[in-house]
Amino acid sequence: MIIPFLLISSCGAVLALATLYWFCPSILLSGYKRFGGYLIAGLHRKQLTVNGITYAYYERLPVGRVKGEDAPAVLFLHGFTADKTMWTMTIRHLPKEWWIIVLDLPGHGDTSFVQNGDYSSEGMVTKLHEVIEAINLHHVHLIGTSLGALYAMVYASQHPSKVATLSLLCPPVAHKLPDGVRTEFFESLESSGTNLLLPTTVEGFYKMIDTVLHQSNKFKFHRRLSEVLLNERIQKYESFKEIQQDLLRDTGNDPAHAVETVESLTMNTLLVWGEHDKICHPSGAALLHKLIKNSELVMVKNCGHTIALEKPRETANIITNFLSRNCTTQAANCKED
Repeated sequence: MIIPFLLISSCGAVLALATLYWFCPSILLSGYKRFGGYLIAGLHRKQLTVNGITYAYYERLPVGRVKGEDAPAVLFLHGFTADKTMWTMTIRHLPKEWWIIVLDLPGHGDTSFVQNGDYSSEGMVTKLHEVIEAINLHHVHLIGTSLGALYAMVYASQHPSKVATLSLLCPPVAHKLPDGVRTEFFESLESSGTNLLLPTTVEGFYKMIDTVLHQSNKFKFHRRLSEVLLNERIQKYESFKEIQQDLLRDTGNDPAHAVETVESLTMNTLLVWGEHDKICHPSGAALLHKLIKNSELVMVKNCGHTIALEKPRETANIITNFLSRNCTTQAANCKED
């Protein structure tokens, strides 16, 4: 009796999910955003308010250790127009002994947005420092991808005593260096302000996916779900566009300033780059590796710009290996017991 019951229950659950996918994709997406982090990676939804901005974040408490004492503190930052959920599939493969924080940046995900709030790299570093202080992260392992990697890098250059290690996944920095190569994405963005990450049609949405992912067909969902995802993004375009304008006027765009920031990094630094990145040219990996004194470089095969989405398990393995060899903390070490 038990086996037939389980089979019927499983078939019913699959049928319910299939129905939601085809006919009510907005409910499926809302459920994933609300419960996916916990169900997939044991992440709990939290929030705090600092200087008028309410920050949403995920937290996973360490198993067998105490946060702030012997558990390594690891902070994840997402990229432009993304949110904290992009890290979920990677985090599920990370050691349970780590104290993990996954932040929604201002104007992204569930974090609020204040107009005219200075969203340049300098302004964001100030905001990030306020959050790190509020959560009481003393010696954090800072991990960022894309725009989050830029913020992480600038933060580490200004607050080196707060950063134990630095991990940068495809940071949009190398194209600013004297020998840096600009991709078509940055040529278009800097010449006309056209940003492929801000599509307004489903066709534009699919083009964005083709740009950020190498194996993009895996992420081209049914049109109904793609429309829901696109409409959700469009609701945030005013905030995204203000952030973009602040970044285009950023003093960090000056080549000399970029070189100074990169060369100032002294902590052990991990660089991870997709071999087929169409946003940040792969040649930038070697440039940054040469300029950052204590750095190591990992090139990920068959991968584009958004490494954590395209190769979550490999990303987790790379991060775990790096932190296990370079971990000094408000914690003991980063290895699994």
